[in-house]
Amino acid sequence: MIFLLQEEIDDYEKFSQWFNNDAVPQIEAAGGRVLVQGVELENENMLHLVMESPDQETVGAFMADEQFTADRIAAGVHVETTQVTFLKG
Repeated sequence: MIFLLQEEIDDYEKFSQWFNNDAVPQIEAAGGRVLVQGVELENENMLHLVMESPDQETVGAFMADEQFTADRIAAGVHVETTQVTFLKG
């Protein structure tokens, strides 16, 4: 299942360091994969991730996990802005 995640962040470099070193291994261990990662040209505080996951439940479990949420906040994610859109291919 492919999905698009969009959210505001404070600093792309800080986010990328956490995401690529800590989050990606967790995502891959759950059967997921990051396809595209980047910020908007006109707004470097707006993050876009295109990812693959085994199912919607796996994504929901990550988003509901208190430690994962705390780690995202520490990495500068404004979790209240997070939007997840599941894509039909």
